Amino acid sequence: MNIAIIDDVQQDLDALAEATREHYDQRQISIQLHTFSSLEDFWNSYSPGSYDLIFLDIYIKQANGMDLAAQLREKGDSCALIFVTSSDAFAVASYDVQAAYYLLKPLDTNKLTKVLDSIQIKRVQDTRYIEVICDRTLLRVPVKTILYADTFHNAVQLHTDAGVLRTYLTFQKFEELIHDLPCFLSCYRGCLVNMDRIHKTLEEGFLLDNQETVQIRKRGANAIKKEYLNYLFS
Repeated sequence: MNIAIIDDVQQDLDALAEATREHYDQRQISIQLHTFSSLEDFWNSYSPGSYDLIFLDIYIKQANGMDLAAQLREKGDSCALIFVTSSDAFAVASYDVQAAYYLLKPLDTNKLTKVLDSIQIKRVQDTRYIEVICDRTLLRVPVKTILYADTFHNAVQLHTDAGVLRTYLTFQKFEELIHDLPCFLSCYRGCLVNMDRIHKTLEEGFLLDNQETVQIRKRGANAIKKEYLNYLFS
């Protein structure tokens, strides 16, 4: 697991690096940890997909870490982002760059432990798949490739990165199939969205990372959005 920490305050940088190493050492998980005191140093060593997790301060030598996060997403980098900063001013904006967590300084190692454990669980979930029959063929569909699922006549449609897969089972049966996958959220009757594929929240629904929009029902819309935010920071 490759991890980067970007912070221009050396004391904070060292403290976070030490706490992160200790966390993974205790769990016997091998990591490669890289530290940077400026955005320039980070970009000089960066290549898309080179990091699984990036810790990022928002205020870095007159630069804005939020801009760096946006650039990473524009490059298609899906790494986990954790903001560790002295201000909560950008907490809401962090949703737009799909930040995994937003931690305030001074560093709380107990909160850090919970955050890193949660990220590890999500990494395991990324390897999961569901089995469905399409055109009389049994397919294993990786959960992370599913954008959302909805109904079409008597079938369930899986909207995936590879296209739409249609399987003939009831939506209730499909819900039973994915009941242990916390990433799926009901947007309206007969539609489930993969929250890991949501790019941002809109007034009328969710914008996915492929630029599709999934509508949500008007009644209970705030509760649906709140459930998504709870998932983001669970």
